[in-house]
Amino acid sequence: MFGLKLKKKKKKAEKGLILANKAAQDAQGEAEAPQEGPSHQEGLGGDFIYEDESSTPVPTAPPKRRSKLLTKIHDGEVRSQNYQIAITIIEARQLVGENIDPVVTIEIGDEKKQSTVKEGTNSPFYNEYFVFDFIGPQVHLFDKIIKISVFHHKLIGSILIGAFKVDLGTVYNQPGHQFCDKWALLTDPGDIRTGTKGYLKCDISMTGKGDVLKTNPKTSDAEEQIEKNLLIPQGFPSERPWARFYVRLYRAEGLPKINSSIMANVTKAFVGDSKDLVDPFVEVSFAGQMGRTTVQKNCADPVWHEQVIFKEMFPPLCRRVKIQVWDEGSMNDVALATHFIDLKKISNEQDGDKGFLPTFGPAWINLYGSPRNHSLMDDYQELNEGFGEGVSFRGRILVEIAVEILSGGAQESKFSKAFKNLKLTSKDKDSKSSKGSSKDKGDKTDGKAQQASDKTNSTEVEVEPFDVPPEIVPEKYEEFLLFGAFFEATMIDRKIGDKPISFEVSVGNFGNLIDGGSYHGSKKKSAESAEEDILPLLQQGEGDAAHEVAIPMVSTTHPEKPLVTEGNRNYNYLPFEGKKPCVYFISSWGDQTFRLYWSNMLEKMADLLEESIEEVKELIKISEEAPEEKMKMVLGDFIRQSSAFISEAEKKPKMLNQTTLDKKRLTLCWQELEMMANKAKGILQQQKKKASLEEMIHEAQHFVEKIRFLVDEPQHTIPDVFLWMLSNNKRVAYARIASKDLLYSPVREQMGKYCGAIKTHFLKLPGKRPAGWTVQAKVDVYLWLGSTRHSGAILDNLPAGYETETSAKEAGSIHPPANLIYQDRHIFQLRAHMYQARGLIAADSNGLSDPFAKVTFLSHCQTTKIISQTLSPTWNQMLLFNDLVLHGDHKELAESPPLVVVELYDSDAVGKPEYLGATVAAPVVKLADQDYEAPRLSYHPIFCGNLSGGDLLAVFELLQVPSSGLQGLPPIDPPDVTQLYPVPASIRPVLSKYRVEVLFWGVREMKKVQLLSVDRPQVLIECGGRGVKSCVIQSYKNNPNFSLQADAFEVELPENEMLHPPLSICVVDWRAFGRSTLVGTYTINCLKQFLCKSREPLALTSQVDGAQAGQGSLIAAEPSGSLSSSQEPPTDHIYVDVEPPPTVAPDSAQVPQASLVDIPDSSPMLEPQHAPAAQAPPQDGKAKDARKPSRRSTKRRKRTIADESAENVIDWWSKYYASLKQAQKEREKNPKEKKGNTEAKPDEVVVNIEDGPKKKKDKMLKKKVKEDEISNLAILKIYDGDLESEFNNFEDWVKTFELFRGKSTEDDLDGDRVIGKFKGSFCIYKNPEDSSSEDSGQLRIQQGIPPNHPVKVLIRVYIVAAFNLSPADPDGKSDPYIVVKLGKTEIKDRDKYIPKQLNPVFGRSFEIQATFPKESLLTVLIYDHDMIGTDDLIGETRIDLENRFYSKHRAICGLQSQYEIEGYNAWRDTSKPTEILTKLCKDNKLDGPYFHPGKIQIGSQVFSGKTVFTEEDSDETVESYEHLALKVLHSWNDIPEVGCRLVPEHIETRPLYHKDKPGMEQGRLQMWVDMFPKDMPQPGPPVDISPRQPKGYELRVTIWNTEDVILEDENIFTGQKSSDIYVKGWIKGLEDDKQETDVHYNSLTGEGNFNWRFLFPFQYLPAEKQMVISKRENIFSLEKMECKAPAVLVLQVWDFERLSSDDFLGTLEMNLNSFPRAAKSAKACDLTKFENASEENKISIFQQKRVRGWWPFAKSKELTGKVEAEFHLVTAEEAEKNPVGKARKEPEPLAKPNRPDTSFSWFVSPFKCIYHLIWKNYKKYIIIAFILIILIIFLVLFIYTLPGAISRKIVVGS
Repeated sequence: MFGLKLKKKKKKAEKGLILANKAAQDAQGEAEAPQEGPSHQEGLGGDFIYEDESSTPVPTAPPKRRSKLLTKIHDGEVRSQNYQIAITIIEARQLVGENIDPVVTIEIGDEKKQSTVKEGTNSPFYNEYFVFDFIGPQVHLFDKIIKISVFHHKLIGSILIGAFKVDLGTVYNQPGHQFCDKWALLTDPGDIRTGTKGYLKCDISMTGKGDVLKTNPKTSDAEEQIEKNLLIPQGFPSERPWARFYVRLYRAEGLPKINSSIMANVTKAFVGDSKDLVDPFVEVSFAGQMGRTTVQKNCADPVWHEQVIFKEMFPPLCRRVKIQVWDEGSMNDVALATHFIDLKKISNEQDGDKGFLPTFGPAWINLYGSPRNHSLMDDYQELNEGFGEGVSFRGRILVEIAVEILSGGAQESKFSKAFKNLKLTSKDKDSKSSKGSSKDKGDKTDGKAQQASDKTNSTEVEVEPFDVPPEIVPEKYEEFLLFGAFFEATMIDRKIGDKPISFEVSVGNFGNLIDGGSYHGSKKKSAESAEEDILPLLQQGEGDAAHEVAIPMVSTTHPEKPLVTEGNRNYNYLPFEGKKPCVYFISSWGDQTFRLYWSNMLEKMADLLEESIEEVKELIKISEEAPEEKMKMVLGDFIRQSSAFISEAEKKPKMLNQTTLDKKRLTLCWQELEMMANKAKGILQQQKKKASLEEMIHEAQHFVEKIRFLVDEPQHTIPDVFLWMLSNNKRVAYARIASKDLLYSPVREQMGKYCGAIKTHFLKLPGKRPAGWTVQAKVDVYLWLGSTRHSGAILDNLPAGYETETSAKEAGSIHPPANLIYQDRHIFQLRAHMYQARGLIAADSNGLSDPFAKVTFLSHCQTTKIISQTLSPTWNQMLLFNDLVLHGDHKELAESPPLVVVELYDSDAVGKPEYLGATVAAPVVKLADQDYEAPRLSYHPIFCGNLSGGDLLAVFELLQVPSSGLQGLPPIDPPDVTQLYPVPASIRPVLSKYRVEVLFWGVREMKKVQLLSVDRPQVLIECGGRGVKSCVIQSYKNNPNFSLQADAFEVELPENEMLHPPLSICVVDWRAFGRSTLVGTYTINCLKQFLCKSREPLALTSQVDGAQAGQGSLIAAEPSGSLSSSQEPPTDHIYVDVEPPPTVAPDSAQVPQASLVDIPDSSPMLEPQHAPAAQAPPQDGKAKDARKPSRRSTKRRKRTIADESAENVIDWWSKYYASLKQAQKEREKNPKEKKGNTEAKPDEVVVNIEDGPKKKKDKMLKKKVKEDEISNLAILKIYDGDLESEFNNFEDWVKTFELFRGKSTEDDLDGDRVIGKFKGSFCIYKNPEDSSSEDSGQLRIQQGIPPNHPVKVLIRVYIVAAFNLSPADPDGKSDPYIVVKLGKTEIKDRDKYIPKQLNPVFGRSFEIQATFPKESLLTVLIYDHDMIGTDDLIGETRIDLENRFYSKHRAICGLQSQYEIEGYNAWRDTSKPTEILTKLCKDNKLDGPYFHPGKIQIGSQVFSGKTVFTEEDSDETVESYEHLALKVLHSWNDIPEVGCRLVPEHIETRPLYHKDKPGMEQGRLQMWVDMFPKDMPQPGPPVDISPRQPKGYELRVTIWNTEDVILEDENIFTGQKSSDIYVKGWIKGLEDDKQETDVHYNSLTGEGNFNWRFLFPFQYLPAEKQMVISKRENIFSLEKMECKAPAVLVLQVWDFERLSSDDFLGTLEMNLNSFPRAAKSAKACDLTKFENASEENKISIFQQKRVRGWWPFAKSKELTGKVEAEFHLVTAEEAEKNPVGKARKEPEPLAKPNRPDTSFSWFVSPFKCIYHLIWKNYKKYIIIAFILIILIIFLVLFIYTLPGAISRKIVVGS
């Protein structure tokens, strides 16, 4: 360690520096005396930094003087993009509530949509589709929350059942940008203790422009496991507990002091500037909720000590926490700054000890936003709201985030927490543990346990104060010195250049002129030194406050007036020359630089890896073996660096200033690196199976992504450095540099990449930049940022040869230099060899540009000549810059010369030139004493903002002028007439003669040009200054093909393929009077694909074929093993034994059918390859063989499918559904597919082939089960995308080039610029010497190309169905119909529209006669039918039929999987398989085919199989080769050399697009096209695909009895419980047809007797197991809408009430397709059995026809009764023949139920009621009461009359 310090000292001494390294000595002193309690920084110094000088090999090369060259000048703006969110609400299950009417609402942002209301069900079925459109920058849209809520619908105020939230970012990050068929868990945000409120099944997808949605077919509706299919990202646990997210806000500092509202500024004028005019508060938003702290009045350094608590399930489906600081204003609040924290960055979701919960801080977050100007109105307010890059520091805020998982309810965790807290605090006082961990647990209670409010259990946000635990270690501040030296300031925009220019560098508020200073300084040192008030800017070194003179703050350069650049008036420059101004100042920040060090180490690894990958990719273009070796080296280096990092990380000391996140992140980093290193080792050590280069590159790129994710440190330390250019003290342009990139560390690995290096910054305007903006200034600056202890190193890496100059007034003290003075002057000459450019941006309306280049070097600028009308100019011009004066040491200049900036412009006759992009290049330097060696031209990428703008082929030489003057320089070629110098011959590429053959086929889809349609087009091909013209097409309308097919020209092209110039295709149109107009152009930048070998005359096609084969293998991600196993081989398939044996392996290696698609071709030809490997169990084999002859006959036997009722005839739809089912099976078999690997990696193919045979054995065992599942239907292939993408666009014979016209803009994906298409091809090869022999006969390119005269074709378009159409009507539905256009023919199918349907099944076929090439573009449009007004286009798709027609993949009519003569799978091609095979062999000049019994021979290959069949009726045998020939065609891919995949019978799924929403899918269309040439025999009738009509059924439900129904009513007199039972029933979806039994009154035991019949007629599709409901949506609907839903019967039991509404007692829902068997008796009827019935125990009424038994009623999962019912299903015809009556009516009336006498209504018969209720129960009492009453009356009368009687007696009797 000391050695190191001394070395440093010596170095400084040599340079004559007088900077005493006080801090360094200090550090040494501390190290010698550890008993003083070493500061943690020291610990960091001793244990952590210096050791690795000895342990890890430090690269010996000194650091480069200049940082790495970046060719991109600026990143462009964050673009707003269009996104479409599509949500399908399918159904809900297990909703909580009784007899609810659920309705679903979806809210995204402010938009809200609502589904229909379903009545009386806890598992409603919706199947409704909603589309939301959003525009905005991606990163902001991703924070939008999708909130899906289910309500119980009421007329007034619906009641929330449960809700679910997910943010758009989570959806977009899913494979395929979608969740498909997933169950969202609904919870009640008002009370989190209540648990699950139900599940909602939905699809959510989010597509941007150009995203392709993968369609996943719906899973079969068997009772799927909800728990396994929850709507959560992969890897999330299915049970997510509730958690509290604490966001603690401690304090902020350095906020802008100026209040932004106007009123406050007025106040300021009166009150004066004494106090801070800012009233800050913080808003934290997360998961769609927001909490805000209190407002701190008039305070720029507020202290809140408040925490915001969110409750959300963990892991949450929302990714970002938004922290926004606001300023409260009297009129309105103004956002001061915004910061986002991504939870992914502060947590780790891996299992085991690796994972950790989100944790953060307490750490500072730096806030950035608009510039801190004291202007009244802020022009850049949106920067403060988080839009765009912040251009200035706006304070920082101390934040902590912690997460606490709630076990069980929220309540109990309260007490456990308080208890934990007691234990913890005592422990913490003993051990001063890291502040993070103790805080996390320590202060959560905050006296909240006492007031357990309702808020604790709802998800409402809570905001409350908290106490800062005393254990927190006070933050240590460290002094950082920032030093900068400006070497060059050029290219200053002339708008700002007329006033004096200076530069300001700031870190945080330090160095900021307007409100600079130190905020935390005052708190930090008030105790230590009282000078604080006097010297607010002079920060002292921490350790030695007394002894050191403060360094003044010099954060701006001296203002200077700029001069005009020579040769370009638009740019100015500052004449620094030999005197380079410097800035320096000290700032103090919390000392957590270790975070930045780790980040830097990781970033260096990522950068190195990325550069190496680029180098490897370059090498691939040149050589074969080198790249592989290089790649191995790269991986080796990576492993070494990883282990160095890991050893560092493992031995690092515990430090006090680390938060929990620091420790966890470090562990995470080294664990991830360890994993990656092991993976890399694995790749390098693979012996048996060598990893391909592609794989290695792919892996390495994956590593880079992973490391880049780890580099980003969420906890900030030092704020970013801002470099502002001030014009007249007003801020005009800036550059923002991350502080970690400038941070110094004595260890090379940990140093920032730009630290102590000259970096070129192109300054940019703040805020939204105007279009076509240019560079504001180019500044070369040397920046160094580091702890003052290392300040001795600030000048270490400056280019040598300088003297320092400090300002006079502090001459005595020790300071960094104020200026660097370079005395040496050298004269140089720059030669800019501008050869050519390619792929430029089109700036003119005709789709071309008139490019010229401006080359700027230091204060000089020169311009090339203008080359008009081209996108690939060849200037071949050398620009000479003489008398360039460079200052400094000549060796240094040679090593790191200043950079050259090349800007490209488009010259316009009027107005100023238009900017096309720029690039930056480093010149090649040659000093006077070196030998001259001609440099080589190379490509420099051009960027215009973010848009790639082509490449520039050039080289720049910087030559030192020797003492003998200019004549001492290497010679140059003489200038031409216009005094322009050409590029010297020694530098120009070496040329040789090439021959370019061009195939002219035709032009297509030409739009109007200048309001006239194109009629006589001609194509001009140009390459390298030579070219060829096609003939002129005489009438484009009649025949758009060229009459002369091919031509060739000779051209001199560079030997080096990399330097080949582009080839341009121009189409002109000849108009009247010999005028010609440019129609459009296309430029091919890379000719590599068209290069052919010059020797053997090889047709172009074969070479394209190579590519094709490559693609084939890429596509085959579903390898043969899985294919053959998932395909249940139809028993009648022929085994092909391929001879000779060696071909077996390749066969299985390229599985043609296995592309990423739905439905595999029935692939019998794959069987044979595994047949030998996996022998089938013998008995199985026998059975198969026995059945075979009878089964396969040339006649078709009528077969039935078990599932469909026997009356259903097999038709095309049977085949379709079988194919869908097949695809489903494939998917389940092949989980790789499910993950949505959009790019199939080649390795997958290889891997899975090995386990092919195993899977096969597997399958043989399952055979018996499967036999009945999939019947032997022939199936077809359902492609997930369009056919073109499967077969390389059918470009195997000719390529299609789009012709462009008009300006190119950034968002030009929509093809507005495409004006037409040219079909042709090229073949380029070196010209052999004896070229005469070549010319005789046909050109090579014409071999295998069909003649291009017009052909008449019959076209059949079959349109099966569409799905997920975009809604075109305001009610969220559409009424789609089909329009088919081909040439002039337009077929409108308007009257066959399908009302109110987004997933229509069309089942339509159209037949069109056409003539190629005139009518070759087929357009299928889907329109929305409107009663009033014009119909709206929903979307369209276009198919180029010509490419398909001529393609060698034979796309005219797909090959069926089986050959049959009649029936649903009748052969529909005009030629039989044998004829097709014969033609293919003839066309490809193959020997054969030879047909021998049992086999077919082609060339040397023999295909064997069955060719003799037995007739069904008679036992005659018939010989037929068709079946075997068909098998050969299916395996045509395996024929060597000429083989290719032939298109099987298929359905393609084509996306629909609309020109108003470019690149966004508007739905998908399932269809296919057959084409039949007219010169062939006529094809048979078209296939009938008209949709199946639903079958009418009637369900007869007889309700016999009920038992054990719960008793609801209580008798007033007797307290006896009873119920008035009745049963309601309906079929879900047909609620209008609700039926009820009569009421069984006063059931005392829960028994009810009904004998009542319900009749439910309904329409049903057996194949889809769906019921078809057609009804009017509301009274105003004009037509009925059809929807499909599962057939579900609902029975409910109710308690009848006379005066109030009836009471709901229980419900029973039965899916008629699979419901549990009935119990035999009421006793055996049990709810649990019913709910948990397995699939085997379920029955379908469609198979059973008649069922009787007992079923349970349930209410909130409790058993509430049992019903004895009988179900009888009859078809509509049977129902008509044998009708029955509803209720108990005729015909077939039911007997009246035998109800007990007690069953009656008191309302109707009150006397009966009295008898039954009162007399029966109270007979005794009533009689006794009666006697008593008589007695009492007697007594009363007696007593009443007694006195009278007595008195009378006395009177009378006396």
